[in-house]
Amino acid sequence: MKLSYQKQVRIIKRKQKGLSSAFIAKQFNVSKRRIEQIWAYYIQHDDYMPLKRQGRKPYRERSPNLDKKILNINSKYRFGATYISKYLRAREGIHIANGYIHMVLLNNNRAEENKNKKERRKPWVRYERNHSLSAVHLDWHFSSVTEKWVCVVIDDASRKILSGGEYREAFEKYNVAMVDEANKKYGYIRNIREAITDHGPQFFANKKKLDGTLGETEFQKFLKEKEINHILCKYKHPQTNGKIEKWFHCYDLHRKDFKSFDEFIEWYNNRPHGSLDFMAPEYAFWVKLQDVVLGRFLNWAEKI
Repeated sequence: MKLSYQKQVRIIKRKQKGLSSAFIAKQFNVSKRRIEQIWAYYIQHDDYMPLKRQGRKPYRERSPNLDKKILNINSKYRFGATYISKYLRAREGIHIANGYIHMVLLNNNRAEENKNKKERRKPWVRYERNHSLSAVHLDWHFSSVTEKWVCVVIDDASRKILSGGEYREAFEKYNVAMVDEANKKYGYIRNIREAITDHGPQFFANKKKLDGTLGETEFQKFLKEKEINHILCKYKHPQTNGKIEKWFHCYDLHRKDFKSFDEFIEWYNNRPHGSLDFMAPEYAFWVKLQDVVLGRFLNWAEKI
């Protein structure tokens, strides 16, 4: 609050001399309404208005089961403080600060301090397709957890893993098999329209031929055959393929908790996802196909 008791005394003296509230407000850099409140309180109580002490409000009392609820959500979905806060707000109407949740996780050895996250970052902008199968991401990642190479086909709109596997080597033939599997599995609805990859040798022919032109990998030839548009990421710009990079982070954190790769994929696809307003990727995949399915039905109906 800008006013002190000493300033109130001066304001009351000016009002008693007949000065206007607007004129006094300009002198003390407050609103006209504030001057009128102080004067009205003085007239009614013959005393000065009590002032609130500066500082933040005290912490509200927490429900005794809140900490347990936070730990249960963390155990079931492996969410961090940010997503637990969003989940509680969206699903149960409980508004709780991220800092408090992080403190609970720290106290129970469920989180670690990260100095890089203590500084304010730029606003985050989300880019995603509107419909499932509009675009998929592919990339290779060597996991120190399983000591294997991992590659998946992840849908851009829903984050659902359409196909994937763990391998001893990162071979190009596995890319072709994974995209082919995903296309056959969901091709009755629509074919995959675009595939987004980096410039890795499993995806793109970086070396030129003797005549100076770029060659083509088997993966590139396969995409052309299936009429899938190949989109390449910018050099040294992993954000273009950010959805799959984030999935690799999730893989390294939680893969050890599951007996098999398929079991992990089943858990991930049916787990509430913070970037999807806590829809599961499996559910979001079909929700974001509704317009496509409806459009095909209408086209079919018009031909009858």
